[in-house]
Amino acid sequence: MLAIGVGFFVLMMVWTVLNKGAKARRATLKDGEIDRVAAELIEKHGGGAAGEAARLGAERLALGDFEGEAVWKLVAKAVAKLQSG
Repeated sequence: MLAIGVGFFVLMMVWTVLNKGAKARRATLKDGEIDRVAAELIEKHGGGAAGEAARLGAERLALGDFEGEAVWKLVAKAVAKLQSG
């Protein structure tokens, strides 16, 4: 049980180091860029745009691209906002 706890702690520390500064880098993206990509996804995928954004985010995460995954999460939120209003 202790080994699992230590392993989890090490995993979280590695993730923190790899993801360090990603939030600050995401802040440099303009809201218009996120909204533009969201609109393009809606145009291309219609009601499946949010699912496509989630799929692309998961793809980035699988490659270890934490920043890319976070950007696709922002796009998914923008898709939901555009489709609801």
